[in-house]
Amino acid sequence: MKSSKLSFLLTLAVLLQACSFLPASPPPATAPPTSNPPTQAPPTAPPLTPTMPPTETPGLNHQMFPVAALQPQSYPDVTSKDTAAEKRVPFGDSYKINRLERPFTQDMTYLPDLDIFDFGISQDDKWYYVSIRLVGGNPNNDIGIMYAVELDRDRDGFGDFLITALPPFSETWSAENIKIYADTNRDTAGSSPKQSDAPYGGNGFDKLIHSPSERLGADPDLAWVRISPQSSSVLEFAFKKDWAGTTFLYGVLADAGLRDVTKLDYVDAFTEKEAGSPDKKNQFYPLRALFAVDNTCYQAFGFAPTGFEPKICPVIVPPTQAAQKQPSGPGPTITPDYCTSIGRPNPGNCPYGWADAPYCVCIPG
Repeated sequence: MKSSKLSFLLTLAVLLQACSFLPASPPPATAPPTSNPPTQAPPTAPPLTPTMPPTETPGLNHQMFPVAALQPQSYPDVTSKDTAAEKRVPFGDSYKINRLERPFTQDMTYLPDLDIFDFGISQDDKWYYVSIRLVGGNPNNDIGIMYAVELDRDRDGFGDFLITALPPFSETWSAENIKIYADTNRDTAGSSPKQSDAPYGGNGFDKLIHSPSERLGADPDLAWVRISPQSSSVLEFAFKKDWAGTTFLYGVLADAGLRDVTKLDYVDAFTEKEAGSPDKKNQFYPLRALFAVDNTCYQAFGFAPTGFEPKICPVIVPPTQAAQKQPSGPGPTITPDYCTSIGRPNPGNCPYGWADAPYCVCIPG
């Protein structure tokens, strides 16, 4: 009897110990919430990697440098210094033939650092040097003047290449601020280089072919610019002779207005009415769309011009004092010099005499 009772208690103990190892029953299911949980804020985007400032263009590996520009034989350009206080040009702005004398803002404020006094070319065995002398003495003027040399290698009046430079300039030769543009479809003079063809829808110098700062162009030494160490009024360009060739026409430009090479020649992009005029005698005075720009005629290099090349500079011959025939008695008859104006509505004797030299050609009698 005792053994049976002891066996029952041992069995019961084993069962109770086994029950302690069974998994707990899952909690009863709860009803779904009656409303949506509060909207969670979207995860914060990782901070952007800060943009590093652009690094300066590493120095180009230049192999060939210009030396000292020689003193050129310069050709004069009309200047507006003496009439600037009257907010006008003295003469020289002949819109129809692309002679622009506009060193003024639209309100006719004079810009002497943009007013070309004269220009010329010299050379050594490797380089051509084109010098631009200004009335003012600060090519680094804050208005940001683009200076340029235009080359017409086939001498047809349509510019083929435009060598441009923007400040800052120093007395050290620099190539990094040079750009050269080409005209790929012969429309830099509109449909005719002898007159304004406005409105003309060309694209001027339409292709950038050289820009050392952008690593564009095969030769980083092709062209250079500096302020002359002899005068702060003179800006000097240097470019390689083997690129430019031996014969060409060239002119220069100072531009702080449009500075849009794709609209050159400007006289083909705007009518004279749209452009305005710096001449108070002109019905379209004052300046409007075309302002703060000064250009020159073309000079011949490497060949003797006929005088009939488009945009060619007139030959300047100082007029002599014509002698009068004596009313009585023997004496030679002296024919006075015949001076004709270039680009004026009424050719004949130059209305301004020798002062109008860049626009007047005189044939000795």
